[in-house]
Amino acid sequence: MLFGVQIFSILFFFMTLVSLGEAVTCHTCKDTIASCTGGSACPLLVQCAANAAALVAGSIGVISLKNVLPARFLGILSRSVVDRLAYLANRASYLPFDPTGKSATDIYTAVTQGQMGKNEAQSALVGLLSDTTLSDAQRTSVSATAAMMAAMSVPADQSRGGIPGVGHHLFLLAVLSRHVETSVSSSVTLSGDGGSGASSTTTKPLEAKLVPPSTDYKFYELLNLFVMFCHALGGADCILTTAFISQVVFEKMRRRGYSWMMGYELLVVFLKAVDESDDPTVTLANVHADGGLDGHTEEAEAQGVVDYGKRFRRLRGESAPGKQVDDGERSVVWNKKDSPTALKACISYNRGTAHPASSLLGNGTCKFKHVCFKWVSGQGKNAICGSTSHIFGECDNPDRCESPQA
Repeated sequence: MLFGVQIFSILFFFMTLVSLGEAVTCHTCKDTIASCTGGSACPLLVQCAANAAALVAGSIGVISLKNVLPARFLGILSRSVVDRLAYLANRASYLPFDPTGKSATDIYTAVTQGQMGKNEAQSALVGLLSDTTLSDAQRTSVSATAAMMAAMSVPADQSRGGIPGVGHHLFLLAVLSRHVETSVSSSVTLSGDGGSGASSTTTKPLEAKLVPPSTDYKFYELLNLFVMFCHALGGADCILTTAFISQVVFEKMRRRGYSWMMGYELLVVFLKAVDESDDPTVTLANVHADGGLDGHTEEAEAQGVVDYGKRFRRLRGESAPGKQVDDGERSVVWNKKDSPTALKACISYNRGTAHPASSLLGNGTCKFKHVCFKWVSGQGKNAICGSTSHIFGECDNPDRCESPQA
């Protein structure tokens, strides 16, 4: 009898697993997309594949992130940034833009993407207006485009492809790094972006500047977003991108004891190696196997000093420049605990840097309290924010100020 009960329990367990597996219509999006009918028709499969095809073809304006990313991520990339990524991904093989047979919208987009000069585009629009077969609506559209073109700040003699020397991997990383560090969408942070996508009358070829993450957790968030957007945009499958990051960042950090700052610099150096390679077969999947690891490491270390100054640490637990640390002191590692009753706030916590041995007790506990030490007014002499929910650089206390109060 007992054996029969056991058999029934096992069968019930497996039946429960099967029912759980069948609880959703789509096993890809888990029914999070209202329009999804399941199977191979899931937008996470169909749209990502369509985006990948568009990126390969260099078709401006057809990449879509709708129903691919959660709504809270859609504002990170503006339309003009997505268009720029598509152009950069195909820049090496891009042919000069031929306006013959193209619409006014195609011509306008070609100028914003740096494929043709403003004067050449205006001539093409004049040619369109001379077509007697145009309908009134088409003629109005061409005239409106010509007016927008006249107001554009793009140089009249802009050469084809005359854009900043950066590839699409680094461009995407730059956009995401700015978002992570400032939590502001790309539409207002990229130089040359008019702020309203392709409709802006001040559109210039977009530029982006890498913003090194200020803390380790911002670096890890940056990695996560990079994998997600590479996959969503069709640039690289998430498995490929994750394997790439594992090789060039985490394996180096684990095996060589590199700091997270060194990990970030290695990521940039290897992405640069892909973007600047003259060999079109070099990708995220094989760049790590191309040799030159020592040269990449030296470049990453040199750039780390530029990006982080005296904060930069090549190795985890590395002491400040000029300070000698014996092996016994170096072995003390922060145990993730602080001292809430301490009188002073922790500098390392607020700056997102590793705890030096001098800040730790013998058991690894920080000697100081982990609270925001931003100055605040109205709370007495030398008062600080004291919040445990954020650090100095992210303080949102309404009474925050730039100097201690008397």
